Amino acid sequence: MDNASRLAIYSAQCKNVRALEVARKQIRRSINDALRSGNLVAVDVHTKALALVFCAWVEANFSKTIHTPKGFSLIEIAQIKASIRVGSVVDGWEKCIQLAFLKSAATKSNFTPNVKQRLKKCVTSLVADPSLIRNKVAHGQWIEALNRDNTKINADLTVSIHSLDVVKVEMWFDCQKILCEIVELLIESPNKAFMASYWGMIEKVEQIPIDRAAWTISSKRTRLKAKRKPGGN
Repeated sequence: MDNASRLAIYSAQCKNVRALEVARKQIRRSINDALRSGNLVAVDVHTKALALVFCAWVEANFSKTIHTPKGFSLIEIAQIKASIRVGSVVDGWEKCIQLAFLKSAATKSNFTPNVKQRLKKCVTSLVADPSLIRNKVAHGQWIEALNRDNTKINADLTVSIHSLDVVKVEMWFDCQKILCEIVELLIESPNKAFMASYWGMIEKVEQIPIDRAAWTISSKRTRLKAKRKPGGN
């Protein structure tokens, strides 16, 4: 790959991200309509579709980020892609963060280890965990998840699939968007914009799940129905 190819990939992934964001809005609208009418089958179908779109959006966003023109060298991009090929998309994220920190001139001895630990935790919850559910759904395991060898039921992932709802997936989207912005700042401006913005952004990512802990699909349905009534907000 040369620089012209890198720019072409970056441009293509920008378009893909925008298209997936449109898909997110359309599916969310369908879920809201189904919640208002009480069509729980449609809610479930569209929620699983939204989870698939989320994982596709994460992959496109990550690819866009590592190909950003003022970021990694071509050799570094190749190293990140190699990490994904021999491991997983999570390995690619971790390699990306590792390489980006090599560009940082942070002087605080505890800064880099602390940041890496918190970013790794975010990658686990926002990339690794959703991708496990996505893989099961993509392979037709919509109700019962199987183990890797398809020899028995995976009880933990089955519970995760059953507990999947639009509230959770929308939280993934909102947190992941901030995580991508953090990593992009780390890549493009590790000693200025990243250092100035990191703490506020990472705290926001970590606070969103706490703030939304009481949000449920039932309360969402109640709010949607209220909006249809005369005088509803």
